[in-house]
Amino acid sequence: MNIVSTKEISDIRYLLGSSVTAPNMYRQIRATFPDSNDYMIFAEPIVLEDGRKIAWSSSYPGGAVCYSRLSDEDKSEAQDILSRDMNALVNAVKKFNDNSIVDFMNNCMEIPTLDDVYLVGAGPDRHAVITEWGFVPDTPGAEKGLLIKFLNIRKIPMKFNVVYNDDLTPAPFEDVLFEVDGKPMSAKSDAEGIIILEKIKENAFVKAWDALDDEKTTMQTYNCYPDGKYTIKVIPKGDMKVQVVDQEGNVQSGVTFSFDYNGQTIQAVSNAEGFITLEHIKNGTRVEAYQNGSTGTRENVNVFIFDRKTPLYKIVLPVIKVEEPTPPPPPPPPQTHNMRFKVVDEKGNVVKSAEITVKYDGKTETLWTDAEGYAELKDVPIGTVVEAKAKK
Repeated sequence: MNIVSTKEISDIRYLLGSSVTAPNMYRQIRATFPDSNDYMIFAEPIVLEDGRKIAWSSSYPGGAVCYSRLSDEDKSEAQDILSRDMNALVNAVKKFNDNSIVDFMNNCMEIPTLDDVYLVGAGPDRHAVITEWGFVPDTPGAEKGLLIKFLNIRKIPMKFNVVYNDDLTPAPFEDVLFEVDGKPMSAKSDAEGIIILEKIKENAFVKAWDALDDEKTTMQTYNCYPDGKYTIKVIPKGDMKVQVVDQEGNVQSGVTFSFDYNGQTIQAVSNAEGFITLEHIKNGTRVEAYQNGSTGTRENVNVFIFDRKTPLYKIVLPVIKVEEPTPPPPPPPPQTHNMRFKVVDEKGNVVKSAEITVKYDGKTETLWTDAEGYAELKDVPIGTVVEAKAKK
């Protein structure tokens, strides 16, 4: 016996009988479905020994939590389970082809509030059960048919084709934000640009927009219906491929560049083919590429406006001017002077037209004396050893 709740008998009113006969009604329900567990949606009423209270026992094991204390996710699961099990119960009753049994079961599926719905168990073995079934309100116009509402809740998948809004081609691996009846959700398109949202309530109001669209200019609205066809148009995006080359078009590998775009800075190094790839950039994004100079300044600045249909962007490195070393100044010309020779004979008389042979610095020159016996050797570096020999 798994007691899910206990209540004073005086607080309970039954449509089909008193609290004393309630256990008999439960046995009647159980006997109606001898070959299935369809009846187990109803908790078993058990009158306690003092006769003042009635306990509601589930045939399922595990702890029980009433509907109002469930999280939104668990409430959604409880609705799914109730809808499934109630449909199974209704379909089973219809097979009897007996209106009296149908009416009996419809009357049993009345409860005072949704807090008479309990989620029992944990994990994949959870079940929903109801207490105080067979209820009829004392107050005219009070809410009825709480459970019947769940029969009308259909949850179906919504399949979205995510495309770029410029050419409507599939947009793979795009992040999309949703609101489903006000509840936020998110999903990413697959390799074919498809997103499938599971278990969306039929007629739910759905909003969707590009996750990178902060201003929600791409927002579109939908209503969920069976076999619906939905398209989400997102901002075109793509990978920006940059190649670094020199002035002659030669690939430059191992070159570091910084890239500023969308308020962020990314640093990358060109690979063996000179390529740098920036992933998933929106069309129209301004991208500034530069190198950091030694003094903290930006050098080799290139500015691009990204277009996903442009296959390649190139950064051409500037010519690096290598300054030629300044040659040393030429040495000063050596200081020279003219050497004057005079030829005389033994008596001291001037000898004109005498031949003088001079040797210096590995050179040999021949001089002739003039009418006064003089000959001159010009531009001889000072300090040079000169050998001179005269003959008539």
